[in-house]
This record gives sequence, structure tokens and C-alpha cells, in this order.
Amino acid sequence: MNSFWKKYGWHVVGIIAFLIIPLLLYPKPPEQHHMAITIPSIRDFVSNLLMLVIFYLNYYYFIPQFYFEKKYVTYASFVIISFAIICFVPSWFTGLLPHLPETIQNPPSRPFPGPPQPRGNFFMVMSHQIFLFISVILFSVLLKTSRRLLQTEAAQHSAQLGSLKAQINPHFLFNTLNNIYALAVKDQADSTAQSLLKLSGMMRYVVTETADTFVPLQKEIDYINDYIELQKIRINDTVNLIYTVDGNLLQKRIAPLTLMPFIENAFKHGVNPDVPSTIQIEIKILEQELLLTVVNDKVRTMLHDYEESHQGIENTKKRLALLYPGQYSLAISESTDVYKTHLQLKLI
Repeated sequence: MNSFWKKYGWHVVGIIAFLIIPLLLYPKPPEQHHMAITIPSIRDFVSNLLMLVIFYLNYYYFIPQFYFEKKYVTYASFVIISFAIICFVPSWFTGLLPHLPETIQNPPSRPFPGPPQPRGNFFMVMSHQIFLFISVILFSVLLKTSRRLLQTEAAQHSAQLGSLKAQINPHFLFNTLNNIYALAVKDQADSTAQSLLKLSGMMRYVVTETADTFVPLQKEIDYINDYIELQKIRINDTVNLIYTVDGNLLQKRIAPLTLMPFIENAFKHGVNPDVPSTIQIEIKILEQELLLTVVNDKVRTMLHDYEESHQGIENTKKRLALLYPGQYSLAISESTDVYKTHLQLKLI
């Protein structure tokens, strides 16, 4: 019960206030002051009730499904239909059907010139409903957009931490440093220096340059290149690594660390010094699209906890949905022997 009120308490309080306060404050003509509730106030109560339904439908369904997906015609249709419902259903329900005044030039001087009428002035009813309806729609859009921005920021932070942990966990770091040490022992000074430079560049990119929502595609590919070059130091001749990048990288941007979880996954599952395997990574950049294809043999059946990549891929799926709504397709297939990932992403 406590968890319910902690999660939905403000919703309950807001709903009660939204429905009850206008009912209590509704203006009454002098001859109806003795009445607790009038028919016009009931009409507004029904209208507010429908406003709440529209607010939650808009917030939880129509904004994410149509507005964020840039299906503006469908979303506009929902708004228009909702407004028509708000305008006419409450009046029909209470019998106060709004009408056009017989002469616009001589409108009634008082809203209640005599005994209550069975109908209300169309323009008076609509002016109130239009203001409230626009407020409800704008508030729900603003609230959902703010929440979406917070979720995007949280997902971005999670991706940064996840990739940082993947790069500096003891397994990766010690293996890389041991391989660099082996190069130094063999007097391969140039290779040692280059490897240290690549490792340093990777750390710098993850820690400092991925704070932005989007980064130049060239930097993201450079990061992947460094990662693969360091992986080449540790893999032996049993791994057939095929890595290609094709297309123009200039003047294009991408969400940082979007591709890495799929590439890391290939090396986690596709490298076994005792079993021949193939890892194929293809990145193709078209005019406004990026295509990533990763295919690897499954030759490692046992992974340590820090090597598991399911959480990283799930976080990446969430980031794609937040940052590229309706602008990407992701297909991941898995058989007994092979993992395959195909990502199609619209670039900005």
C-alpha cells in the first residue's frame, strides 16, 4: 500500500483536485445559490473527467506512439477528435446542447438573464473548453517530453558507465597490458607505443567525449578501430577476423557507443584459442544511413559475470528507441553456432 501511494499518490491528489475544485467554485446565478450542484457544473464535471482520460491516453499512448514517431497527421486527428468529444459529449450528457446565438450582434448582457435555459451559448462554452483542452494537451506533451529527455540522459549515462566498465575491468585491462608488455619484451618498441596510445585514446573517449548526445561519426569509428587493434594483439591465428568500414564518414554524427556492445559481444563469444572461428564486422555508411553487420561463431560457452553482454545490449536497445525513434531497425538472431546482428540506423 505504501508503495502504491509513493508511486501514484500525486496522481490521485491531482485527479481529485481537478474534478472537485471546479465543481465547488462554479459560479451560480442568484436564483440558484441554494443549490449545491447545478446542471452546468455537472456538465463541466463530465468535461473534466473526459479531460483526464484524454490526458492519460495522450501521455501514455498517443505521444510515444505517434508524436515521437513523427506521425503528425495521426496525432493531429486524435487531438481534433478529442476536442470534438470534449465540446459536445458533456453538453449532450446533461442536455445543455450549445447553440449559436440567434444574433451575434446582440448577445445577452448577462450569462444568466433569467431562469436557467436548457441550452448554453456556443461561444461561451467553447471558449472555456478550448483553453482547458489546449492546457491539458500542452501539459501532457511537455511532461512526456521532459521525462523522455531525462530517460535519454539516464540511458546515455548508463551506456557510458557500461562501456567504461567493459574497457577498464581487470580482465580487459590486464590482458591488454600483458600483451603490451609482451611486445615490449620482444623489443617491439613501436608496437608497444602504438598500443599504449590506442588504449589511452579509448579511455579518453569514453570518459570525456561521450557526454554529448551525438558525436562525429569519425570519432566513433576511430574508437572502434582502436578497440579492434587491441583485440588483435590477444587473438591468435585460430580467429579469422574480417573487419571493413566503407563509406564517407565526414559531416555525419551518431550517438556515442551505439555500435560497441554488438562488436564487444562478438569478441566475447567468438574467441577461443583452442577452436577455429570467424568474426565478421562490416560497417557501411551510405548517404544518410549506417549499416552494421556483425556475425561471429559461438566458440565460448562459459563466460565470467563481467563478460556477459546481455545488459549492455538491452541498454543499447533502449537508447536506440529513445534517440532514434522510427529511424532504425535492429535484427538479432542466434543459433547454436552463430550470432548475427544487423543494425540499420539513420544518421544526422
